Amino acid sequence: MTPSVNTPGSIAFESIQTAARAVLAITREVDKWREDYDPMTDEWHTLLNLSEAAAKLAFALPVEMLPPEEVRHVSEYELRLSDELLALFDAIETAEG
Repeated sequence: MTPSVNTPGSIAFESIQTAARAVLAITREVDKWREDYDPMTDEWHTLLNLSEAAAKLAFALPVEMLPPEEVRHVSEYELRLSDELLALFDAIETAEG
């Protein structure tokens, strides 16, 4: 059976979580290198860009596919703060034009 979101049992969540865990470990290693080392070469910047893209892709997965240790739940405070910020941005945009 071909894996499909319509048949969740067909998706190998454990293998996806394992792959996401490995990708995120590598991106964190590259982040540590970034702090200590920057040879200013095209290859180095390509590695940094690839690392950032890989992390973004991993975190774009549905929460069920992320390793449990990477799941972070948003607090009520963060939700309220986000709503307040969006309201402020909306007020600024309305006032400007």
